[in-house]
Amino acid sequence: MELTDTSLVVLLSVLALAVFALVVAGVPREGRRPVQLTLRAAQVLLLNVLVVALCGAALNDQYFFYSSWADLFGSRSPALDVHHGGSAHEVVAAAVRGPGLRGLTTPATLPPLAQPGSRLQTYTVVAGRSHAEGQVYVYLPVGYDPRARRTYPVILGLHGFPSGPKSFLRLSFLSDIDSLTAAHRMAPSIVVVPRIDTPAGLDTECVNGAPGQPQTDTWLSRDIPAWTIHHFRVERTRTAWATIGYSYGAWCAASVSMRHPDVFGASIVLLGYFRPDFSRSYDPLSSRGLRDYDLVAMARTSPPPLAMWVLTSRDDQLSYPSTSRFLSVAHAPLDVAGTVLAHGGHRNGVFTPYVPAALTWLAQTLPGFHA
Repeated sequence: MELTDTSLVVLLSVLALAVFALVVAGVPREGRRPVQLTLRAAQVLLLNVLVVALCGAALNDQYFFYSSWADLFGSRSPALDVHHGGSAHEVVAAAVRGPGLRGLTTPATLPPLAQPGSRLQTYTVVAGRSHAEGQVYVYLPVGYDPRARRTYPVILGLHGFPSGPKSFLRLSFLSDIDSLTAAHRMAPSIVVVPRIDTPAGLDTECVNGAPGQPQTDTWLSRDIPAWTIHHFRVERTRTAWATIGYSYGAWCAASVSMRHPDVFGASIVLLGYFRPDFSRSYDPLSSRGLRDYDLVAMARTSPPPLAMWVLTSRDDQLSYPSTSRFLSVAHAPLDVAGTVLAHGGHRNGVFTPYVPAALTWLAQTLPGFHA
């Protein structure tokens, strides 16, 4: 019986009910009392184990954290490295339409840091264009001095859902960036981690809805870059700006980068997908509006000059279907590299070991991140 079979949930339910019935009935009713107590204790313990296993199986059936028994017990999946589309040179040399970051200026005197002396800064940002408000964390490189004139590349870190920016900070991204920087394999970078479900708890899929609805695409592509440039010493060229995200955040990273290559030169997409996946409670796009966010169609008909690193798993029912279609149609000037795993569910433990490789690729691909 496979881990993802619905029959596993049914079997665990039947076993839990059977043991529960034994506990309620007080079986066994005869025999020595010490033996009865021991058997009753064993039944209660077994019932708890079955209930926990049932909850885990039901959650796995819903969210597909683990794809198989081997995946559950830590078996490493075979991996296939892929490359589709153009080259990094084409991405860097391409002329890109759009305002980008050129019209934004950094003041001579920056606003004071929210937490002076700390590498991790916390802000609440109220945006003008998108009318959004959300918490934003900023992770500064070692030695950052707002009074100095040195500027830094920017990584926009995007979290999963349901979650928040703190979940991004708890993973290995920041420590991996520090390790590569310390080894002189990547340029010191500023990492900006905004809340991407604005308002919090709403699965916006990072799109712009109709007037009066959340404008999350604008929040990420215009408001956050403008705010960052106003508050920190950063580069203002697209080849020094990149996005990275996982799951829902990976979709957002791919979407905002492909739709705004005048701002972002690269994107790292970890177990993401390439068409929006709205919940039943919120779907702001008409069929016409949905076409604007169909990244598979965009890769086929009008690929942007963007470098992208993708990780997916053939067992991941959320990530793999649209990612495989995306890879099959990607062509220049879009440049897509990455890894396809033979096995692995939709969880942090699948993509975490590949983050250093993805960041190394970024440092080798975009000039702004060269060590």
